[in-house]
Amino acid sequence: MINKNKIVFFANTLWFLEKFKYELIKNISDTHNVICIYLREGPTLNKEKIKELELKRNVKFYSILDFFFSLLSSKLVFINKSNKKNNYIKIIIFNIGPIIISLLLPLHYKKNTVYVLEGLGRIFSSKLIFNLFIKVLVTKIYKFLFKRCNLVYVLNSYDYLFLVESNICKIDKIILLPGTGINCKNIDASKKIKREKTKYIDYMGRLITEKGFYKFILCKLNFMKYYPELDQKYIFRIISPREDINNLSKDEIDFLNKLNIQLKPYLVEPFHYYNESKALIVPSSYGEGLSRVVLEASYFGIPILATKIRGIEEILQNDYKYYIKSHNPFCISQQLANLLRDENYFDKIKEKQKIYIKNNFSINNSIEIFTSNLFKN
Repeated sequence: MINKNKIVFFANTLWFLEKFKYELIKNISDTHNVICIYLREGPTLNKEKIKELELKRNVKFYSILDFFFSLLSSKLVFINKSNKKNNYIKIIIFNIGPIIISLLLPLHYKKNTVYVLEGLGRIFSSKLIFNLFIKVLVTKIYKFLFKRCNLVYVLNSYDYLFLVESNICKIDKIILLPGTGINCKNIDASKKIKREKTKYIDYMGRLITEKGFYKFILCKLNFMKYYPELDQKYIFRIISPREDINNLSKDEIDFLNKLNIQLKPYLVEPFHYYNESKALIVPSSYGEGLSRVVLEASYFGIPILATKIRGIEEILQNDYKYYIKSHNPFCISQQLANLLRDENYFDKIKEKQKIYIKNNFSINNSIEIFTSNLFKN
């Protein structure tokens, strides 16, 4: 029996690994023993896909506590220092929490560590004084870790530039990925319902300020006042993790109900929501790597009103007509009204946009670039 090299994936949530890294894990498990470690389960996930990886691919999943208990009880061999050739490890780390925890890794692991910045995140996009302080600290940690690691993957050119100009990482150590990659075949198979009776104006994301949650609500208020004829035709809808919805107060929920804004939890796959969506509003200032929601919605042909920021600029073309011009909610409502009346524009661009996404951001593209660089060194 061949003793395969070990690959470790370490992420914030099991949901993240299942939702965004399933195909990558599946691909790498063909030739390597894969261990997946996570801090918590996270939102609703597809447990069948986890079981498939465990049973058919022999992928091991551990919460961080279970992993350490296994190490202590010697049930799990992380590395055999007497036989490094057969137990050579790549440690692939995602998300800010696991990246910071990797400070605890012994020095001889660091040269085999690969970091994936799915985006600079909330800390780097927030203007709160506390987060500005944390940003300075995290920047120092990144600089320490990235100078000692094997590779750093980023999902957009802005993040690449930031790491280089801030002297956090050497330019030749960074690889630009076309995002996590979307499975175009799965999306095409999900389009069983024709998008003819779409009636929802959607916000899909975390209920946090940087994602533009409050801008969306205030846009609805202005829309009701200034465009009542359109407001009667469409329903505003917020789609978010159930834990975020549960954290809303009764007064907040009552307020949303009075505005006729529906609250819906994330589904394992959001395709059902996309098939019902008339338009998507993405008023985000969040420092994500590449907006998965914008990728999927744009591939579906859904009209999008979005902020022109990193992680979105790569997806929507530079001359895209409906970038948000002002973050005044009144102005957003104006643009939304124009967007809803401009069906000819979206009919004209949707096929070109779909081809662009398929050619540049497919799961196959992402995996090929990721793996070809992962095993170079």
